[in-house]
Amino acid sequence: MRCARLLLIFLFAFILPASAKEPTTIAQLEQMLTAAHRQSDKDLAKQLGELELTERLSTLRLEKLQAGLPGVKSRQALLVLSDASAFHGLPAAEIPQLAPPDRETQGKILNKTMDYIRVTLPRLPNFIVSRDTARFANLKVDYIGGSVAVVEDQPYHYSNTTKETVIYRNGSEAVVASAKNSEHQRGLYNWGVFGPLLQIVVTDIFTGKMGWEHWEQGQKGTTAVFRYAVAQDRSHYDIKYCCFPSSNSWHMYEAHPSYHGEIAVDPETGAILRLTLQTDIPPGHPIYRADVLVEYGPVEIGGQQYLCPAKSVSIAQTMDSVTTKNASCSGNSNCTPAEVVHPNDISLNDTVYHSYHIFRAEMRILPEDPTEVEDSTKPASPATAAPEH
Repeated sequence: MRCARLLLIFLFAFILPASAKEPTTIAQLEQMLTAAHRQSDKDLAKQLGELELTERLSTLRLEKLQAGLPGVKSRQALLVLSDASAFHGLPAAEIPQLAPPDRETQGKILNKTMDYIRVTLPRLPNFIVSRDTARFANLKVDYIGGSVAVVEDQPYHYSNTTKETVIYRNGSEAVVASAKNSEHQRGLYNWGVFGPLLQIVVTDIFTGKMGWEHWEQGQKGTTAVFRYAVAQDRSHYDIKYCCFPSSNSWHMYEAHPSYHGEIAVDPETGAILRLTLQTDIPPGHPIYRADVLVEYGPVEIGGQQYLCPAKSVSIAQTMDSVTTKNASCSGNSNCTPAEVVHPNDISLNDTVYHSYHIFRAEMRILPEDPTEVEDSTKPASPATAAPEH
């Protein structure tokens, strides 16, 4: 019986269609969208899902292109296409043809960045922010008889959206999730983007290898971009991925791998505007890709301007896996799911941070006996004079 079941799983995995996407440049994408201006929202979304960008589609350019799309499905498809390209280089036409700064100037820019981490970030006020995460996956699961699942590789499709509140207080983050978000959400765990992540990564970067990459044109001027690489023995970056089945429960994968990426900073202030982290996970681990992008932008908190997270993207890719059915897990979200094959499972999370508000705590001291509270609406009692003798 077990042999027959494994044979079924093998056959289902074998007949999965290959996910062949068409490599596309930004210029080709724009030409396609211009030619498809009369297509329906659904058809255009399907066409976008069959593409794979070879260059990074910047957030600014994404917003301009989305404005001309016919509906929600095509805008969502373009968002995923842009997120999947987040770790590529920009088109050559978008990189300013400016001479790189000399080594002394590079050093001054990086020193400003260290000062920004040490001095400016700790001055962030206590605040509350909304965090909305749209989740996408490349696998479609269909259950047969409740015991075997056929997994179909397909373009990224929308899974769900989680809405959370993050409280940043005294340099620490606390996430308040709604009841509907209490179940396990697959993908990389987002942490520390308001400060702790920057402090850890920038400290690692300055002990690793670092070099000049290029200038970029930002929304408010020229941005300096550096590339870096951090060896595993110097890495303090903790990746967390939820979740993998273990016996009758789920467990989170954690590791401190080597990693590399880019850091884009304001050359005048040293403020970090974009950070990418691409992990180098060795073979034999349950996941082999765990990449994160964070973009920072100006926000107003309590009448003051600060640079805070505006958007983040995380992409995780797991190894092929088979989990076995656990009959006792019916209706239990903390249990191992039914038997399922996961070939090349990729999850993509797009997170937007919005509605920043100052966090204030008010405290009132009340007497132990409520009757001791004087009613301000009554006239004060006259003082009792001592009798005269």
